[in-house]
Amino acid sequence: MKRIHFILIFLCPFLLFSQSKKGFKIPDSLKNKSTQYIYNAYHDAYQIDNEQAEFYANVILSKGKKDNNKDLLYDGYYKIARIKNLKGENGHPYADSLIALVKNKTYKNYPSNAYIIKGILYNNEGKYKDALDQYSIALKYSPKDDQEFFYRIKLLIGILKTATEEYKEALPLFKEYYDYQKAKIGTRNEDRGAYIGSIFSLANIYAKCELYEKSNELVALGIKECKKHKIYSNYNYFIMLKGINYYYLKNLPLSLRYLQSAERLLRKNKDHSNLSILYYFIGKVKYESHQEDEAIRYLIQSDSISYAIQDYSPVCRDGYEIIIDYYKKKGDVKKQLKYIDQLIYADSAIAKTQKNLSKEIFKKYDTALLIKEKEGLIKTLNNRNSIYIWFILFLIICSGLFIYIIFENRKKIKRYEKHAKDLLEKIDHRKIIITENEPFNTHKQDDEENKNSITSHPKFQTLIHKIEVFEKNQDFLRKNITLDSLSKEFDTNRDYLSKLINELKGKNFTQYLNELRINYIVSELKTNEKMRKYTIAAISEEIGFNNSETFTNAFKKITGTLPSYYIKLLNEEN
Repeated sequence: MKRIHFILIFLCPFLLFSQSKKGFKIPDSLKNKSTQYIYNAYHDAYQIDNEQAEFYANVILSKGKKDNNKDLLYDGYYKIARIKNLKGENGHPYADSLIALVKNKTYKNYPSNAYIIKGILYNNEGKYKDALDQYSIALKYSPKDDQEFFYRIKLLIGILKTATEEYKEALPLFKEYYDYQKAKIGTRNEDRGAYIGSIFSLANIYAKCELYEKSNELVALGIKECKKHKIYSNYNYFIMLKGINYYYLKNLPLSLRYLQSAERLLRKNKDHSNLSILYYFIGKVKYESHQEDEAIRYLIQSDSISYAIQDYSPVCRDGYEIIIDYYKKKGDVKKQLKYIDQLIYADSAIAKTQKNLSKEIFKKYDTALLIKEKEGLIKTLNNRNSIYIWFILFLIICSGLFIYIIFENRKKIKRYEKHAKDLLEKIDHRKIIITENEPFNTHKQDDEENKNSITSHPKFQTLIHKIEVFEKNQDFLRKNITLDSLSKEFDTNRDYLSKLINELKGKNFTQYLNELRINYIVSELKTNEKMRKYTIAAISEEIGFNNSETFTNAFKKITGTLPSYYIKLLNEEN
């Protein structure tokens, strides 16, 4: 799976935080309404009717200015920035006003929360390095011994790891945040909105890890909680995620049904970033349902929105390839060239936002967390309250484990990079990659074995010839090849074929097939610059693997590195 890739925009909407509208005046009908009434109206409209939600946020801000009420003033700026962000509009002036108000002041969780909202605005614009800078400042100002803040930071790290497509590393962070919010239910600190948001975050990362059934179980729970407590801020996105999950589960009618339901809600919200992704998936459903003209219409809509808001998602990339092929078949060279240019532009925009992000997370963020934990420990050791001491010690242990995991991950990355260099040197030295008839682990037999070999039997010569043709014609790139299917194709017994491959190649059928494919792609990526721009999922599809995970595991087992590191090295070499 690629990216649902989506939904950093609302992956943690409950975390988000100007000026009020120029000349804004509170209507007479609301002047005598209580503050609680205004807050309730805002929450009822949030992510359901964002225009209305922004209106009530401006009422809160205006009341704060009029009454010189810090709570209302800060909340007003926070909520306007939050809504502007969801609408794809500029929320920075409001976040900047909030920072200016609370800078060098200590008030509740400020100024830490002000820098967090600023970072989230950058994150949702794809400016990940700027987001990291803001989170680092937030850590500096963060309250000591604040468990809520500790888990919030973990969630933000999870979001950034999601942006670098480190989904398996991000999963435990989202799971911890979900468990934390769930544990608060039924206590005086429960926050149903944050709990529902944590359900969505976990469902989303499960989908990114291709655990679609598990994701749908959480989606069902999230929808149930939304309806039960009448908190609908994440409802639209649960519906959208369910539609995307059904697409990957190949249930196209159900996928279309949920995606079209989400479309109406997202259009009302003016949530352009997610609307672009949603149109892409509707286009893919139409395309795979053989409704090509309809598919192209939706894919073009997706591109138009992405271009208008300058927000491109890697998941939508193959949509451009479908459009280009469509106009190629039509003989429309002008439009074909237009969308080739659009694809190049989208690729450059995506590459720019993701460059070196993973290293920045390790370098800036994890170190800052460790320092913060150390400061907390020093303070707590001076406090004789044993409860706090045990709590901080627990956090230190968690941080130690976290740093250990990061350290091991760095070692793994260095190992992958070394193997990628070794692989490239091997190719350069030998000029060509190992041929299909000579896989990485070539099997050698001594003379005595050759005498007793089944390959010397005349009846196997025809079968050997078929295997040679199979390799020469690169038929191993076809999908869904099994020992049974190839036996039928060769008009032979599966046991004979298995034994012959073992005799000839010194490995079982699966190993043999995987090595043919990996040998091919290693060589092809070396010479084919266009293929290097494909996603891992697209490459795996190209050479016959059923999914990207199987391809990645096979590549790693055979070459000792990951395809992403090999491709990166090839690009750097050129």
